[in-house]
Amino acid sequence: MPQKIWLLFLVLGTVLVISVAQLSLKAGLNAVGGVDFSSGIVLAFFRVFQNPLVLLGLFLYILGSLGWLFVLSKAHLSLAYPALSLGYVFVAVLSWFLFADHLSLLRIVGLGIIVGGVFLLSRT
Repeated sequence: MPQKIWLLFLVLGTVLVISVAQLSLKAGLNAVGGVDFSSGIVLAFFRVFQNPLVLLGLFLYILGSLGWLFVLSKAHLSLAYPALSLGYVFVAVLSWFLFADHLSLLRIVGLGIIVGGVFLLSRT
């Protein structure tokens, strides 16, 4: 597999892992009812960090960060960094599917612009 295609898959995979981490954190926080400091900060964090989805989200963030470090060691930052904005697209679409978040026509157009911008930057 040519290096450029391999690196593209690594970038997209890393962005996807980080996006799934965000979704996992959201699902975990939904399950515990959010962060409530009324009973104290220690108790609030203890309650949040007992949730397996929150722990999974944190683990995926660490995994995604390690992948991103590898990407940065192999790719030009000016090409790799804009690809992170694809995370907005992944999260918006997956949030629509998993959490019934609303995707208006304007949001869909905005997501299309992001994808188009990343595509154009990748062609340079």
